[in-house]
Amino acid sequence: MDPVAVTLPVAFALAGWLLAAALVARVVRGAPWHRVTEGAAVHVWYGGIFCLVVLWSIRATVGDGFTFHLLGVAAFALAVGPALALAGGALVVAIEIMVRGDPWLNAGLAFLTMVAVPISVVSLVLRFAERRLPPNLFIYVFVGAFFGAWASYGAAALTGATVLTLGAGRPAEIVFGEYVPYFLFLAFGEATLTGMVITLAVVYRPRWVATFDDARYLRGR
Repeated sequence: MDPVAVTLPVAFALAGWLLAAALVARVVRGAPWHRVTEGAAVHVWYGGIFCLVVLWSIRATVGDGFTFHLLGVAAFALAVGPALALAGGALVVAIEIMVRGDPWLNAGLAFLTMVAVPISVVSLVLRFAERRLPPNLFIYVFVGAFFGAWASYGAAALTGATVLTLGAGRPAEIVFGEYVPYFLFLAFGEATLTGMVITLAVVYRPRWVATFDDARYLRGR
């Protein structure tokens, strides 16, 4: 759920800004920026940002302020790593607001809802798979990419629904009873898109995927 265009209380939105600014500042200091400036995968970060901007522009609106679209941030996080994905996601939110002319006040909550939450979830799923499941390609694709994207989209949807209910004052029975079920369909679309993109990448350009390790997933080390 995209909260960018929703009218939110100033205090609620400023709290989102403080959390988002602290997270982005930490990421900027610790991100592996050498992947953006050198190596074969240098264009993956920039290309990923462009693809997310395009993907987020394909949106639909139902009712009063319920705007939804695919996110693509799970695939982005798997490709470039969570730190660079968070930094790139912040740029995507900024570009989206500039292009659409939406209020900058909502940028912090938009970043947390559509970038930070799904990236955190897909990273946790991948970490669980690495620690608890056999090290092979199918585990990486079906658990890390497909299920991770599904879970991350669901978490983002529930977070956005909570923002819409608590911040924008929409009735909870309408938001969770009528709007949220849309995400049952979109989550599978997000999972399928992520699974396809990551599968093609690890088959043809495995060096472009920062979270994929040949030694682990192909040779079981």
